[in-house]
Amino acid sequence: MMTVAVSGSALDRIGPPASRGVCFSCDAAVGLEVAEAVAERVSSAASWFSVGILSSDRELARRWADFCRRRGLRPLFHPLDLDVCGTDTLDEAVLHALGERATELGSPWLNIDLAMWVRQGEALLESLVPMPLVDEAVDWAVERIRHAQAVIGRPITIENAPYPFVVGDTDILTLMSRIAERADCLMTLDVGHLYGLRVQRGQPALLPSDADVAWDRVVEAHMSGTFTRDFPGGVKVVDDKHDWPVVDEVWELAGQLLPRAPNLRSVMVEAEGMGADELATSVLRFAAATERWWGAA
Repeated sequence: MMTVAVSGSALDRIGPPASRGVCFSCDAAVGLEVAEAVAERVSSAASWFSVGILSSDRELARRWADFCRRRGLRPLFHPLDLDVCGTDTLDEAVLHALGERATELGSPWLNIDLAMWVRQGEALLESLVPMPLVDEAVDWAVERIRHAQAVIGRPITIENAPYPFVVGDTDILTLMSRIAERADCLMTLDVGHLYGLRVQRGQPALLPSDADVAWDRVVEAHMSGTFTRDFPGGVKVVDDKHDWPVVDEVWELAGQLLPRAPNLRSVMVEAEGMGADELATSVLRFAAATERWWGAA
């Protein structure tokens, strides 16, 4: 796969990278006090804030939009019931509501993990099922993403999901690139999820195929803590821990990969569950790292 510049497509719709920098997140239902304290302490070190809500959460969308306006932050919308890889038929009412929430927030795109987020009408939230790592998943995801983008009226950026179990053997970044180019959507690289998947598969953190990823389409990156569990037979499972600091191995992988993404806008500290002091420290560390990464790019 050759990496080509993206023009006349999703990137044109989100405009030039006038605002790029660090993003942070809190629990959307109860985290306003923490978010206010962090924004006060980090000042201009953060320029984005990620809002994770359901399509029906109109009041939460307005509350966080007001917070972002007051604090000079740009909102990024991470819907919790957009289901681009599931088996339920896409709900048109949900898609229209997501478009309304995105407008209320002023988010330039919607970020969603490549996973089943909804099953028989119920949002899975903490129990999402990751997309199988097989070629057949590409056709399925492409058609659903195209339709969702058309109804919502904004680009979708697809993220590599956490993999508590693995079905299939194709590299996740290879599949994401194929989906993004065919669906004309954007990409989010979760560095911790990628590190965890490759550890579980017994692979190096960095692969030769990473050179062929559609890096032009990567506009977001996420990083959070990880916890590795060892099981009999040499089996490892790496869990995502948003209330833990990022481990050195994930920092190192980010430093290798993120400078390859020329259109990267936002690097997010995923931090639901962290206190204000720890989260503010993380934001400042991320800000220092992103300056180096963008300088390298």
